[in-house]
Amino acid sequence: MGVTSNSVELPLQPSAPGIFTATGTGQGQGAVVNQDGSPNSAGNPAPRGSAISIYATGAGQTIPSAVDGMIASGASGLVLPVTVGIANKGVELLYAGDAPGLVEGVIQINARIPDDAPVGPAVPLVVRIGDAYSQTVTVAIR
Repeated sequence: MGVTSNSVELPLQPSAPGIFTATGTGQGQGAVVNQDGSPNSAGNPAPRGSAISIYATGAGQTIPSAVDGMIASGASGLVLPVTVGIANKGVELLYAGDAPGLVEGVIQINARIPDDAPVGPAVPLVVRIGDAYSQTVTVAIR
C-alpha cells in the first residue's frame, strides 16, 4: 500500500468506434432500431428510404462535453466527423451524438437507408468517426 508503480506510456486515439450488436459479441446483427422504433432483425428488416438508429461507443469528445457515467439528458453532438456506410456506400447522416436517456459514452447515429441499397437479412454496415472505423456488422433491409 502506498507504493507507486512504474510509469507506462499509452497511445491515445481521438476515437475508437464500436457498434453494439444484438448478441453482445461484437459480430453479426448490429444494435439497430428501425424508424418505427422496433429492433432491426432478419425477421424485421428496415425498408429502403427509411431512417435507422445505430447504437455505438468510442466516438470521442462531444459538444458540450459529457460526463462519463451520467445519463444523457439531451442531444450532444460529436467533435469528430461521422460517416456511415451500408454495403460500401455512404449514406445520409441525420444525427450523431449522445443517446438521450442512456449512459454517456453510448452514441446514437441516425442514418437514412438509400433507395438503391441492397436488400437482405445481413447487409454490411460500418461507421467511421474521425479516421477510425468500427467493426463491420449487419443490418436487415427490405
